[in-house]
Formats: sequence, C-alpha cells, structure tokens
Amino acid sequence: MRSKLTGKKKLVIVESPTKAKTISKLLGKEYTSIATVGHFRDLSKKNFGIEINEISNGKADEKGLKYEFIPNYEVSRSKEVQKVKKELKEGKKNASEIYIATDPDREGEAIGWHIADFLDLSQKETNRIVFNEFTKKAVLDSLDNPRKLDSDLFNSQQARRLLDRLYGFQVSPVLWKKVKGKTSAGRVQSPVLQFVIEREEEIDNFTPEDFWNISSNLKYKNNNLTSFLNDPKSSKLARYRIFDKSKTDAIVKLLSTTPGKVKDIKTSQSYRSARPPFITSSLQQEASQKLGMSPDVAMSFAQQLFEGIELDGLGSVGLITYMRTDSFSVTETAMSNLRSYIKNKYGNEYLPDKPNTYKNKSRSQEAHECIRPTDVEMSPDKLKKLIPDKLERKDSLLRLYEIIWKRFVSSQMEKAKYDVNRVIIECEKKYLDEDLVFRIENWKVKFAGYSILYGDDREKSEDESVGSYDFVIGEKVSFENVESKYDHTKPPPRYNEAMLVRKMEQEGIGRPSTYANTIKTNLKLYLEKKESRLWPTKLGKAISKFLKSNFSTEVSPSYTTEMEEKLDLIATGDMNWQLLLNDLYIKLDTSIKNALEQERVPREEVEDYSDEHCELCESPMIIRASRANGTKFLGCSGFPKCKNMKPIIVETVSKCPECEKGNLRQLQGSRGSVYYGCSSYPDCKFNSRYQPIDEACQNSDCDKKPLTQFLVRGNKMHCVLCKNYSDLPEKIKSN
Repeated sequence: MRSKLTGKKKLVIVESPTKAKTISKLLGKEYTSIATVGHFRDLSKKNFGIEINEISNGKADEKGLKYEFIPNYEVSRSKEVQKVKKELKEGKKNASEIYIATDPDREGEAIGWHIADFLDLSQKETNRIVFNEFTKKAVLDSLDNPRKLDSDLFNSQQARRLLDRLYGFQVSPVLWKKVKGKTSAGRVQSPVLQFVIEREEEIDNFTPEDFWNISSNLKYKNNNLTSFLNDPKSSKLARYRIFDKSKTDAIVKLLSTTPGKVKDIKTSQSYRSARPPFITSSLQQEASQKLGMSPDVAMSFAQQLFEGIELDGLGSVGLITYMRTDSFSVTETAMSNLRSYIKNKYGNEYLPDKPNTYKNKSRSQEAHECIRPTDVEMSPDKLKKLIPDKLERKDSLLRLYEIIWKRFVSSQMEKAKYDVNRVIIECEKKYLDEDLVFRIENWKVKFAGYSILYGDDREKSEDESVGSYDFVIGEKVSFENVESKYDHTKPPPRYNEAMLVRKMEQEGIGRPSTYANTIKTNLKLYLEKKESRLWPTKLGKAISKFLKSNFSTEVSPSYTTEMEEKLDLIATGDMNWQLLLNDLYIKLDTSIKNALEQERVPREEVEDYSDEHCELCESPMIIRASRANGTKFLGCSGFPKCKNMKPIIVETVSKCPECEKGNLRQLQGSRGSVYYGCSSYPDCKFNSRYQPIDEACQNSDCDKKPLTQFLVRGNKMHCVLCKNYSDLPEKIKSN
C-alpha cells in the first residue's frame, strides 16, 4: 500500500514499486516517490489504436509522406493503474518539484513523456533525470544535472510501437483467415521464427557423408601416446577426415609398416585476452549456457538486482547497473574503483598498465554503461552473507550476480599467458603426394591473468596432449596400433535460446530490451523446447511458410535490420518517424491484398493430429497448446461441437526410483515444460524435470540396488538416491 502524499516534497516518478522504495531510502524525507507500474498509458488493446489519414489524395507531400499516423493513447482501466493515476494527480498537487526518473532508454523516455503529458508538465522543463545505477551518488548527480525530455528518443519508441501495431494488427487477421485463428505475426517475432525454420530445413535437407579418422600410438623411447593423423591442409591441430574407405585402408597399411620421425618442435607463448563486461545479449547467452536460465528469466532476476534487494543492515540496495544495454562503456569512477580493487586483491601483476578497452558496435547507445556491479567491493561471498535466507529465489539471484561480478572484474585484468609446445611427426613415406603428419600440442598456463577469477575459457581441442614429451628433431617414432575410426558428418545443431539471441544480435534484429520477449512469444505460439533445443511445431512451419510466400520482404532479416537502423536515425533526430511508418504501411498494403487472394492452408498442414480418438464423438484428437502458458493438451478436432480435452501422458519403461512399483510418465507442466512423474500418483508423488535413463549408479558407496538415474544438463547422470553425479555412458552420448 502506498501512503497518501502530504506536504510539499520533491516528487520522483519511477516505474516500479521496488525502485520507488530504493529512491526513498537513498534521498531521505525531503523526497517522495511514485511508481507508474510500467506503461500506465499505451495504445488501446481492444482496437487498432492508430488513426491513419491520407495526405493530398494519396500523393506524397514535399517530405515524401502519403499518410499521417496519429496514435490514440489511453490509460488502462485496471485498478492498479487507476490507483497510479490518482496518486500522480495528488502527487503533483503536493510536490514542490517533479522529477521523471524512468529507465534510461527509449521505453523509459516514452513513459516519462506520457507522464509529463498526463500531468500537463511543460515539455520544455528540465525535469528528466537518468542514472544507470541505484547508488546515492548516481541519483544525486542526476538531480544536479536534469535535462529536458528527449523528443527524438520518444519518437523512436513511438515509431517502434506503431510499427509493431501496424504489422501485428494487419497481418495477424490474415493468418486467422488463411492459416489458423488465434495466431499472430510480429515485425521482429516473425523473422526470428524464420531463423529456426531455416535451420530445421538445413537439418532436413542435410545428407550425411561417411568419413574416417586414423589414430595411432606414437612410440618414442619411453613415451607412448595416442594421436590422430592431422589434416595436411591445416597448420593447426585438426583431425584428417578421409571420405574414401580404400584410401583410409591404404594409409593405415602404410603407417603400420613405415616409421616416422620428428620433423619439427616449436615452443612459443600464446595469450588470451579477457572478455568484455556483459551487455544484454552476452548476459542472456552466458546465463543460458552456465546457469540454465532462459533469457526472460535471466532478465527478470537482473531487473531485481538493478532495482534493489533488501540486505541485512543496509536496506534496499541496487546491486547492478541498468541491464538493457549494448554498450561496453564504464564510467571513470567505476574504472578507478575497479583497478584499485584488482591491485589490492590480486596484486600489480594482474593489473594492466592501461585499462582494457572494448569497441562498441556502431548502433550501441554510448550513454549507457555495461552491466556491472554498482560496488565492486560487494563480492559474491560478501553478498551471500547479507541476503536474507527468506528471499525468494535467493540462490538464482546470487548465481546471476556472481557471473556479472566476475565478468566485470576479470574484464580489466591482465591477459592469460600460455607456454605452447608443438611437435610435428611425419611418416617417412608419403601417400601418393600427401605428407602423413601427426601433430602434438601441449598448453600450459604460465600466468593465469584474468582466468584466475573467470576460469580458463580457452577453447581446447579434444586432441590436446596432457604432460610433457622429450622429443628430439630427427629421431624416429614408430606407429603402433594404427586404426581407422568411422564417423559421419553432422547437420548444424538446432538453436538453443543463447544461440538465437546471438543470431538476433548478429543480424541486427530487435534491441536488447526485446530479445527475451521475442523468443518467449515464439515459444508460446510456434516453438517447443526439447532438451534445451528449439524445435518448430507443425503450426510454426505452416505460419512461416505462409508468411515467407506472401510477406517475403516484411519477414526478411535485411528489411527488419534496415528498420532498426532507421529507428536509430529517428532517435538521433536524423529521420522523420512518419516516413518509416509510411514505408511499412505501403508495403504491407500490397502484400495483404495478395495474401487474401490465396487459398486457405489445409488443416492437415497446420494441426498436430495424435493417434488417439475422442471417446465422446470418435473424432481425431489434436495436440493443442494453451495460449496462457504454452502447456500442451489433447483437444477434440470436433471443437466447438465437442469440447472434450485431456492431458498428454507419455508412458516410459523406467521404474519409479522412489516406490519401485509405478512406471515414470512424461507429463506437461506449466509454460510448456516437461517433467516425469510416477504412474502411481497420488500414492507416490515422485517427480523430476530431468529425463530418466536406466543406468546403475557409479557411486560405490550407494547402498541401493541399481535404479533409474536422471539425465541432467551436459553429459552427466544424477542418481536420485544418493545424489551422485557421474559421466554418461558412451552408448548414450552417441545417441
């Protein structure tokens, strides 16, 4: 409950109640704060919300405009927003000064603009304050340096909002008529769906090729190590793929009867630089890969860390800088504090003479900072002691903070240095005109540098040797146990969420603030997640095919990227925002007319029919997904005449490890997640989100008989009885 505002105080308007609480703590009794709870005013959700007027009978005017687009904004009628509306009006009456402190990005500028308009504040007033971190110094500095609301930033956000509305509200009804009802298209959403579909097509069209690698034990004095024949075209450690079985057999025979000799030995030093601090995209990728967090979950936790967390003895503290950014910039004060910390904590040898610099992309918002801790002295260990145990998802917040802190600190540390020994062993005879070469590489850390904190993230070859070998140039080496190992080429992997974020960033589609929601929307409608990979549904494929056929320009990554670039030009005042709307609207008008002339997509190409039939009307059952949370279920194809539905249950052969009576069943959880539960429920309530496999526990101290273990992230099995982790058997890895 927000207290009623009384007395003349300086009013600071922010977006979230948590921010309001943190602001009040930092500024004291002279100030009060109100939270808008996000966008309290927006385009109508019930109608188009845009008035489109023709200019000069459809002919372009001197600015190149054929149409004028006028947004119709409205305040939500929800109880929460109506309460905010009342508080804003009361706050204005009782305020000696009003400061708008919404987020330091285009969305925040737009919210600030709507606040000023709603309260009838002069747009020329210098009442806009921005800060990238919730520290007392940052907030006070912003109060000392207020600015005007930026109309260009607002117009850029407004243009993006109207573009999305024009696209979604005009293309989605076409999908309802020609593909399936309750579907949607999006200016960014649809091109991202295309990425997943195109990757699926690559996999479907992929033809594997057989090849062989050749390995040998290299016998030299007392040394005996296994190595693979190296690709003669590569100067690096790379296995030779031979796509001809007869050639493979001939080389195996030659190596088995011919010695080799040490041709060359090189010792050198190699360096690896620290990675830059996090920006939004890299944080989402790292959180996905290291912590198993989806982009939207990672951003939710980051939002908490930014807005402030209650710490024992300190109150609400903002722990990181603003988390929606594409800039590597760091303030002079933060850099000075960081360098002092590294020097004191790790010593001079870990501190570069000059700060490490990282080049921002041309489209990055230079005014923003990277994602970093607000106080470098607040180490993860220190924070762990201050966070109350009762805090919800405490462990997840700590883990996310830890990777942010470590990435930031390590980004300003010295390079890691390695001693690299490379040995080339060559067969004394050639195969036809090819040299037969074995390469041995051994890397040793000479100076840990940044890796002392962040870990050794160097990409290691699977064929790197461990240990030292006293080879001498010119001496002979025998090839023993020469073998060929069969394999085949693999298709490109399906995207996971981290890979898809990276793809969006590379293609220039969307902005840091939109990556997570775009993927989330596609997962809700057109994609499903299996073992952390993204698979298109049948509906997703049908939608993608229809859009590509009828809206090829509008869903192309290049066109979407072009629009993003123009939105940036609007933000800097270098382009009229109405021109961008005109461009999309005119293109869409032609495409929509053509699309409406097409035949409706057959239902068989859209719906996922199951093998089951409705027990009420005998119609086929269709696999459907809840629009609310993505949970899949079986629904009768005779809907709406027959409204029968039931959950999807997949029986497995794995016995329940808890009761040992029932079998495990694959079930659908909320948000489309998959979990495994006992068929004896409710008598046995065992469940696990990991995939079961029937393998014995590798822990010799586990006194239970061999039972079902669970496949966990990576190549590890988890025994649900003794909690032991062990490597997956090779037979399972290969599958």
